[in-house]
Amino acid sequence: MPDQFTEALNAPSGRLAEILLKKLTRTDDGGEMSEEMQARFEKLICAEGQFGDLARVRLAADVPFLFDRAPRWTTENILPLFDWSSPDARAAWSSRKYSTSIGSPELVSLVKEPFLQLFGRSDMEENDIETFADWLVAMMLANQSGETNYPINATEARASLRHAGARGMRIVAHRLARQMEKAEADQKIEQWRHTVGPVFQSIWPLDVELQSPSLTFKLVQILRATGAAFPEAADVIVPFIRPEDPRRHTSVYSISKAPDILYSSSPERMLDLLSAIVGDVPGRSFYAINETLERIRGHNARLADTRKFQRLGGADVTAP
Repeated sequence: MPDQFTEALNAPSGRLAEILLKKLTRTDDGGEMSEEMQARFEKLICAEGQFGDLARVRLAADVPFLFDRAPRWTTENILPLFDWSSPDARAAWSSRKYSTSIGSPELVSLVKEPFLQLFGRSDMEENDIETFADWLVAMMLANQSGETNYPINATEARASLRHAGARGMRIVAHRLARQMEKAEADQKIEQWRHTVGPVFQSIWPLDVELQSPSLTFKLVQILRATGAAFPEAADVIVPFIRPEDPRRHTSVYSISKAPDILYSSSPERMLDLLSAIVGDVPGRSFYAINETLERIRGHNARLADTRKFQRLGGADVTAP
């Protein structure tokens, strides 16, 4: 489907909508927009044909701004566009991904049902699903950290990700990794225990069929960022790791360059992670596996005598 938001930016109705948005300010008494301004907005959104379609698409992208300035009018005139019974819903949500903010908990509450429904719709573009999956985990992180209280619980978030599948789960893992990366070294354990870990455990789908090699690199990205929290994080995440194809993925190389704190805090868990990535494929097929094994050996030489280590190194460990 063509990107109607981009089309709206260059269309007369879209430009007119943008002008009205720039003119919309809070009134001195804290009330809604003036009657004159309201009449202009309503004439625009009620226009027929493509002119009206593109005007509504343009306004849908700025619904957080509109709701902040004129919540009653926005609730009555703009939010219905996002309901899946509306012919404008698909275009409204596609436009919504260009919003500069998720919006307030009050706004999210009013569009919660269609928002959760979009993850299971086959007519949503992949990049739309990815954007809204990122919003979903951002809201869960904000809730967990106590920054705000978005009206979406962990059960609803997990169900949405189950519908979204790998395309949404990759984005969630990426956001969680970035959250860990932002924590200072001495804050890694606290960040994992109190924010990232609880969110991962509460929303990551448990369905076996949804865990795939395509997610492994992103899960490794989280682990790479955990620092001193690596042993705890590995206990939670490694069970979701699926073996990669050495010809297509580079997770082994990624952990071969991981910070040394991951190896020193638990070489045993690093060996478990490496084994989960390699699976039943001969370890020598993976680029940088010897470097990774040597780093593990350097922190616990006894691990080199284990069957797991030797198999990864290419030794014949078949029982006689």
